[in-house]
Amino acid sequence: MSAALKTIALVAFLIALVASSTPAIDEEAGPSAGITESGWVNAGNTVRQAVGGGKRAPTMGRVDAQPAALPEDDGISYTYVRACTAGAGSDLDPATCPRMDAQCDAQDDGILVNWIELDSTVRPATRTPTGRSSCMYPGEAPAPPIEGVEAPEEAPIVITLEEFQKQPVLAATIVSQPSNFGLRNAHSNVYAQAQEQEFTFEFQDAEIVLKARPVSYQWNYGDGTGATTTTPGGPVDGAAFDTETPTSHQYTRTGDFQLILTTYFAGDYSVDGGPFQPVAGEAAVVSEPHLMSIWRTEGHNVSENCIENPQGIGCAAPTR
Repeated sequence: MSAALKTIALVAFLIALVASSTPAIDEEAGPSAGITESGWVNAGNTVRQAVGGGKRAPTMGRVDAQPAALPEDDGISYTYVRACTAGAGSDLDPATCPRMDAQCDAQDDGILVNWIELDSTVRPATRTPTGRSSCMYPGEAPAPPIEGVEAPEEAPIVITLEEFQKQPVLAATIVSQPSNFGLRNAHSNVYAQAQEQEFTFEFQDAEIVLKARPVSYQWNYGDGTGATTTTPGGPVDGAAFDTETPTSHQYTRTGDFQLILTTYFAGDYSVDGGPFQPVAGEAAVVSEPHLMSIWRTEGHNVSENCIENPQGIGCAAPTR
């Protein structure tokens, strides 16, 4: 081999030697694989913080990063429902949701939600109300309650319809004129005697004052008919035979009928002496059945009264 060729081969060998000792720079690699700039590990749709919480410095060369350990799944998760519709059923006042959601005024269109704990470690899985509430705003996921973390100041205590129904609300008393008696095809006057009531109890370490007031009355007359009134009705003068009132009823058949009354109470509550706010929905309280005996009548023209002729028409006891 000539001297020139030997010189060229030696230069190529030195260049290759230097190149092999210099780390390659991969501009697309960035930080270590699997760990983001903020120190969070991406695992599918779940984002959990890497153990240690530290931020790893980017490396110039591609390395095989060990996967960071994720927190163990304890089987507990959380879901939420709108506070104003929790347990309200079909008795929800349309104005209730706007009134309750008005508490979430940090941004527009805020919604008050109640949190429910889901425990999947048991079968079947259980759902337990946490007693915690928070506000949800458009475009922002609400933060679930975490044990050991204080509830935000904007999360008020909410008395639901379910809690309202647990209170010993006294049912209305049913009264009829004359007592338990009426005539077929005549107006039988029946009415309710209901009263406003107040309860004080402990709930979530707070003192609650709850006021219940009757607002409507659902009548089941026992003959297959019924009616709903916003007035309880009241007594009328005299024997009240065939006197029409806002709560009277005409029975078209004779016999005994069990009249059933359901009174609906609206509730307002105060937390630790604060302002009163409404309960979403109305509590239904059923009264004891009231017996109505309906008799028939016959009309005749007579010339003598029953004193003059005790055996005359109409002087005998009424018949059905």
